[in-house]
Amino acid sequence: MTDHVKNIVDNLPFSPGIYMMKDENGKIIYVGKAISLRKRVRQYFQKNKKSQRIEKMVSLIRDISYIVTENEVEALVLECNYIKENKPKFNVMLKDDKTYPYIKINVKDKYPTITVTRKKINDRSMYFGPYTNVGAMRESLNSIKEIFPLKRCKYNLERKKVVKPCLYYHIGRCLGPCINDVSLDEYKKMIDQVVLFLQGKNDEIKRIIKTDMDECINKLEFEKAAKLKKRLDYIDKISMKQKVGNLNENSTDILGYVHNINSLYVQVFKIRDYKVVLHDNVILNDILKEEVEEAIISIVSNYYLDNKDIPKKLYIKLDDDRLDLINNFFKEKNIKINAICPKKGDKAKLINMVENNIHINIEDRKNNVLADLSDKLSINDQINSIESFDISNLRNEYIVGCMIRFEDRKLNKKMYRKFKIKSTSTQDDPKSMYEIVSRRLKHADEWPLPDAFFIDGGKTQINAVKKALNDANIDSVLVYGMIKNNKHRTKGLVNDRGDEIDLSNNKNILNFLTFLQDEVHRFTITYHRKLRDSIK
Repeated sequence: MTDHVKNIVDNLPFSPGIYMMKDENGKIIYVGKAISLRKRVRQYFQKNKKSQRIEKMVSLIRDISYIVTENEVEALVLECNYIKENKPKFNVMLKDDKTYPYIKINVKDKYPTITVTRKKINDRSMYFGPYTNVGAMRESLNSIKEIFPLKRCKYNLERKKVVKPCLYYHIGRCLGPCINDVSLDEYKKMIDQVVLFLQGKNDEIKRIIKTDMDECINKLEFEKAAKLKKRLDYIDKISMKQKVGNLNENSTDILGYVHNINSLYVQVFKIRDYKVVLHDNVILNDILKEEVEEAIISIVSNYYLDNKDIPKKLYIKLDDDRLDLINNFFKEKNIKINAICPKKGDKAKLINMVENNIHINIEDRKNNVLADLSDKLSINDQINSIESFDISNLRNEYIVGCMIRFEDRKLNKKMYRKFKIKSTSTQDDPKSMYEIVSRRLKHADEWPLPDAFFIDGGKTQINAVKKALNDANIDSVLVYGMIKNNKHRTKGLVNDRGDEIDLSNNKNILNFLTFLQDEVHRFTITYHRKLRDSIK
């Protein structure tokens, strides 16, 4: 602590208020509130246990300013305003919803598709959200894909003529607008049902589908009626999952939280019209147990500050003083929510249900490295399938390449492929990589494309793969290079711009990449040796 900062701390009042920590450039790096400014700020400089985030923040403090308020409620209101205005980098709470994802339906297109975006712009599209974590939308998006056979490709059908439909058409997951197998009116009617689904209006969708089924039966269009019946069954199945029993709740949010290994996991279940229509997730890393209560206060105050979907009630596990603080904050901001901490009965069981769900998700996340990888790569929709490629040769002889596939959390050995290199007789890895990826892409209709290609190599190999994708007119597959350090151990990924992605603090991801890289290398070397031995 510098002399200047020490002098400020020693002269802070014991009143409630907010404090602003500043760096050497005078930039606000943290905003906090306190019942007693001097007691709270002094704690940062004492030799007590602190999270790494706070330790780093304290090391950068060169100045402190403060504002005295009448009470803690005013301080909380002011804290929210200052966080929203200044976006301090050490306030890890919900600072600004602009970085959080939306579900987007580009209704202006002839055949609209559903995507995930982090930017809401005035482009006449429909946006649902924002959601605080991409995981909150995966369930909704997967349900939509199950129920509604929408266009999934990125082709502009008004400009590009597609010769034959993709695999999704053949398995009944797309109606085939690319080959004019669905009328424009029928497709847009389905989009209207997707909108109702995202709004939680399942009963209205069911009424529309039943009317359409009766109409098809009257016209003797039994095959079409059967497809609608299947869609109706999916809606019923999801509605059953959403139902909340023995509760008369039609506009309630239930917030549960679990602190686990210095991470705070928060879920908000939204009940609308007696069913759960969405659950939203927040994960805050580097949070100590002593910081949990204040973190929850910050999450709740920021979460509802600009949220348009305001419930009548919020069930949350907080003591009476913290609950009063939240309710008084809502009154100050004219947010019409009544925060309640149910002590027993069905309402208390609801909070327990959310907490149990968080525990399940924590265990699931430990076993699902692809979720962490997708978050690390800032990919909106989680990667589920990866194909990896490698090249092997010996002094310009027996040049081969191989492909492996990882999907649904396991290796899919039925999709392993071997290639004898034909385009070059020298050790030209980029040219060989271009050849095997090009040959693989020719089978795009038979072998479903993965979400991503992970290449054994750096920028040069990535460029070869990107060229193969461009030549095949495919832009739906992500490309990353798996690189090694000088000890020949996997150290991370490189994107298609040549930027290295730092994975030094992500042991699980590094272990997964090592596993992937070792497996494709093993498969390629084995094929190379067998080929060489057979020729001998």
